[in-house]
Amino acid sequence: MIGNGRTENGIHMAIVIDAEFKALIPPLSLEERSQLESNIIKDGCRDALVVWKNILIDGHNRHEICTRNDIGFETIELYFQTRDDVKIWIIENQFGRRNLQPYTKTNLALQLEPLIAAKAKANQVASGKEYGKGCQISDKPIVSIDTKKEIAKVADVSHDTVAKVKVINKAKEEGKVSPETIAKLHSGAVSINRVARDIKENQSAEKRQTQRKEAVAKAEPQFFDNVHIGDFRKLSNKVEDGSLSLIFTDPPYDRKAIELFDGLGEFAADKLAEGGSLMAYVGHIQIPEAIDALSSHLRYWWVCCCVHSGGESLMKEYGIRVGWKAMLWFVKGTRHDKQRIVHDVVSGGREKSHHDWQQSQSEAEYWIENLCEPDGVVCDPFLGGGTTAAAAIAKKRKWVGFEIDHDQAVLAMTRCKS
Repeated sequence: MIGNGRTENGIHMAIVIDAEFKALIPPLSLEERSQLESNIIKDGCRDALVVWKNILIDGHNRHEICTRNDIGFETIELYFQTRDDVKIWIIENQFGRRNLQPYTKTNLALQLEPLIAAKAKANQVASGKEYGKGCQISDKPIVSIDTKKEIAKVADVSHDTVAKVKVINKAKEEGKVSPETIAKLHSGAVSINRVARDIKENQSAEKRQTQRKEAVAKAEPQFFDNVHIGDFRKLSNKVEDGSLSLIFTDPPYDRKAIELFDGLGEFAADKLAEGGSLMAYVGHIQIPEAIDALSSHLRYWWVCCCVHSGGESLMKEYGIRVGWKAMLWFVKGTRHDKQRIVHDVVSGGREKSHHDWQQSQSEAEYWIENLCEPDGVVCDPFLGGGTTAAAAIAKKRKWVGFEIDHDQAVLAMTRCKS
């Protein structure tokens, strides 16, 4: 693209827009561009456009606004030996003139990575014994540098942040990060750490899912009489009424899953023995509706707390760092043995090897030991990775489970058999 400008002496010159150079400049937000145009229309173009050999290297937005509105502008010329030198200047100039978010700054600095690496190699050869190993990106030789650390220094971020941005960019290329998330990174609405952590967790989940599918394919069918594949509400006749001492379970945490609690309460009211307990993990946003649904069938007893052992989770939507998960305790009639004192705060390890939402086995073992008599039966209507079953086996209690996902049920049975 070529446009007409004029120098300080009013002499017109052709200005060339170089696509590669222009791409190095982060676009203005709509608000920023609107304000810039308003200022130029009111006061004129007060800052000169910068060119190299008639190629525009700074002032692309001003040039477009002035050209479209027929507003004059001035230019100044800078001198560089190579296009790479120009690229370095453009990028460093952005850091000096704009308030950029860490993700944008780091991506700008990463544009310098091949240039710095090439300069370092060239300078190493040219400098020889006089300068030792080094890099020259200006007139002065620079002592030997680590390119990765130099990128972090240029962007004014940590080396770890640079690595995380690379992870995000790779995931973006693979279509695993949405354009909306990238836009939020550029605006600062979401942090690099949060997005990188989500990518890592998704990758771990995908890896676990692959491993589980492979395990299911290799596993021989194991049909336990006490494992029922299907919806517990439809298969409730598999358990005798009044036969359970404890229902210990971990229903899904999303809002839609709240509809499961009414069925869970009805199931528990039928299948628990008098004095038996229902202990269910519950998401924070589910608590009010879950209590309401379960209270229609059972007696509310307590809310227990399970402290996160794997660190806090950030719920940005609510502005809260969550360090615990709730466990709702309901009973049929009244608690069977109130003389046995239990703690309402427990903590277990972080375990995800058998299911993405798997809870710690030690937590299950604690409640099974304290709420289920040695000759009692424990039931989990959402068997998942088989944590409740494994804990019941460890505590020498009888158990029964329901799992709607066939492959997951096979894995749970494989775990219980081993």
